[in-house]
Amino acid sequence: MKTIIFFDLDGVIFDSYGLWDKAVEDFLSTVNLTYTTEMKQKLWQLNMLEAEHYLRELFGKQGQAYQPEILKVILLQLYETVDIMENAKCVLADLVRRGCKLYAVTSNYYDLAEIGLKSQQLLPYFTTLYSCLSMGYADKEQAFFQEILEQERLNANQIIYVEDSLANLKEARKLGVTGIYLANSDNPQASQNDAFVTIDLLDELTKIVKEMNNDCK
Repeated sequence: MKTIIFFDLDGVIFDSYGLWDKAVEDFLSTVNLTYTTEMKQKLWQLNMLEAEHYLRELFGKQGQAYQPEILKVILLQLYETVDIMENAKCVLADLVRRGCKLYAVTSNYYDLAEIGLKSQQLLPYFTTLYSCLSMGYADKEQAFFQEILEQERLNANQIIYVEDSLANLKEARKLGVTGIYLANSDNPQASQNDAFVTIDLLDELTKIVKEMNNDCK
């Protein structure tokens, strides 16, 4: 049986921590609003839908019309040139060569994730791309993972999940999914982890996968 690996994208495959801030800054500048530190700290605590609600309220307080399509265009343009984490492509290629089956799971919009993967020629490495937003979930909650397992007919115990959000790892763990935490000091949401195997670079993943499951040789 093949080893299954779920990959988060933003902050794991995409080096995109600063991309969201750039998008919001450019979006606010269209109505002459300044992106303050307070706004940044607040937005980084929110999922995508909550962030959009926050921005809508912010625009309303300023007497400005909220136009989400403008933000979406800005994000699409940025994801067309999104950077990827060091050696991400080599790691994905090596895992596929070893017989692992890869899935992309994102809290972002499907089209943004897809265009980012395509821009870096990474899409072919993944069996399927799943977006919790496209599936009707505000974030990667337990039900989101359960739906993927049912659609793909997967056994949670055979899945390794690489993620930079401890909250998301904990949701997947409720189903029996093995989590690997990618720590990164650039992540505004980084937190102390003592519950999951931790890696600092994607390069470390291949060795861990081999140790955890001999199917991926």
